[in-house]
Amino acid sequence: MAGRKKQTKPGDAPKKTPASSAQQPAPPTPQPASPAPQAASPAAEPAAPAGALGVPQRGTREAKTYTSKPVPIDFAGPEHRYVRSDLEIYGIYHGGPSYEGRIFLNNPKADQTTARTRENGYAGSFYIFGHGGCLGDPGHCEVNEENRDEYDFRSPHPLTPAKKKVTVTNTLREIAKTNKTATITVVPVVTATNELCDDVDVFRFENMRFVSYNA
Repeated sequence: MAGRKKQTKPGDAPKKTPASSAQQPAPPTPQPASPAPQAASPAAEPAAPAGALGVPQRGTREAKTYTSKPVPIDFAGPEHRYVRSDLEIYGIYHGGPSYEGRIFLNNPKADQTTARTRENGYAGSFYIFGHGGCLGDPGHCEVNEENRDEYDFRSPHPLTPAKKKVTVTNTLREIAKTNKTATITVVPVVTATNELCDDVDVFRFENMRFVSYNA
C-alpha cells in the first residue's frame, strides 16, 4: 500500500552507504631540506696598473750601519757641571724609505738585534718619514737652495736635508766615567720601503756633533 513504511525486522543489520568512488588525495611527500646558502667568496683584489707602485712593506734586508771614529767626550766627565747633552745630526737624506735610527755609544758592533739598553750603549733613537723614492721627471727631486734669495719666503724644497736632535745625557755620562773618547754608531731599522728605495744604504748625512748644556 502506498505510503506504508518498510518495517525493519529484528536482527537485520543496517545497510551502509558505499564510500564514494572518488580517489582520496595522497599525503604530501616530504621534500629534502634545501642546502644552506654558501657565503660569497671575497672579490679578488684588482690588478695594479702597469708601472704602479706596490704597497709599502717593512724592510727585510739589514741596512748599513754607520760608526764614527772615536771622538773626545771629556766634556761629559763627572767633574763637569752639565745637565744635558744632545747629539745633533745635520743634512740627513730622507728621500728613500722610512726608518728608525738607533744610536749606540761605544758599541761599534751594534746591529738591529742589539737590545736597546744602557749596558749596550743605547742612547736614544730618531725617526725619518721617508718620501719613498722620486716619482717625478729627471731633476724633480734635486734640491738646489744655494741661489735662493734671503727674502724668498716660499717653503723650502720638500727634500731639503733634515736635522735631528737626540738627548743622550744618561748614556754619555755613564761612558764618560771611564772613557775619554766614544764612538757613535747609528743603526737604521727600515719600517716602510718600496721598489724605488735603496733600503740598504739608508742613513746618509753631512755631519754630527755633541752639544752640552751647563747648569
